[in-house]
Amino acid sequence: MSRAGAAGNRKRAEMIRALGNLARRFSTRTVFLHQVIAQTVGLGATDTRCLDLIFTDPDGTVTAGRLAQLSGLTTGAITHILDRLEKRGFIERVRDTEDRRKVFVRVREKSLKPLLPKYEALGKAYSTLVEHYTDSELGLIFDYMEKMSQMTERLMADAVPAQRKE
Repeated sequence: MSRAGAAGNRKRAEMIRALGNLARRFSTRTVFLHQVIAQTVGLGATDTRCLDLIFTDPDGTVTAGRLAQLSGLTTGAITHILDRLEKRGFIERVRDTEDRRKVFVRVREKSLKPLLPKYEALGKAYSTLVEHYTDSELGLIFDYMEKMSQMTERLMADAVPAQRKE
């Protein structure tokens, strides 16, 4: 291999290592950002992420079992989260009119009022950031994030059955 080729491989390896470190730092900071926001209303990051999963569901309601599937958490953990969210007025449980055994959970939209300014500020900061990129660059970023999201979902799906066997 030529010296130029070896130098190029070293530079690529350094960039990949730096990207991995940056991704880890971004992930950690994102978790803590969500925790800080959640704490302002007496919740934890997992609570607000579950609220988001419920709120963004196409039907606006989910069952506890479905929320467990979406989050990768056990049904027991989801029950505790839902109890906490219901006690604080963030969600309500609604029985299915056709099958009274089935209970749906939905977000009480007015309960989100204290969280909205924080998430709107986050959205505004995001919008400002992405405006600096060309359409081509946004396409590349989109492709990377979509593949990372899919990979994360696969890894989570693989981890959940193993976790539930323990």
